[in-house]
Amino acid sequence: MGKNIMIETLATISALTKAGDFQAAYALAVPLAKQHPDDVTVQITTAYACDRLGYEQEALVYYQGAWKLGVPQEEQFEFLLGFSSTLRNVGRAEESLEWLRQARKSHPHSAVLAAFTALALHAAGQNDLALATMLDCALKTADGNGLAPYTRALTHYRDELAATVDRPCSRGEFDG
Repeated sequence: MGKNIMIETLATISALTKAGDFQAAYALAVPLAKQHPDDVTVQITTAYACDRLGYEQEALVYYQGAWKLGVPQEEQFEFLLGFSSTLRNVGRAEESLEWLRQARKSHPHSAVLAAFTALALHAAGQNDLALATMLDCALKTADGNGLAPYTRALTHYRDELAATVDRPCSRGEFDG
């Protein structure tokens, strides 16, 4: 398959995904990935297509392949969220947390990253830190009307939960 056909197929997969036809997108993505094992965009697209249908084990193959090929810097944040979430979903929470820590290096204040980190912490059995992380995320993304009157109390609870874990947690650790 030539480069132009590959690009057209990727555009079709994107359109099908936007239309919610995940099965059709998957049906195009998997053969495309087999035909273009050295194209990082194809591997990423196929990982996402697998994920959307809940085929996490299959998605991992494409995530790992894409990472080895070199995920472009501008795509790494979304890629790492997807990859780490898939790892968590297949019971590999500690690995998920490692990938999330890597994403945090370039996006230390991301609320969505904090939320996914909280999910991975919960899956890893670190429930107090998970709740503290999610509370911090909520505090940072509040619209000013809903949580504002309770910011002091919620901050106290977050810090109290964080203090129950083995390592001390500073307010900065939760920068989501």
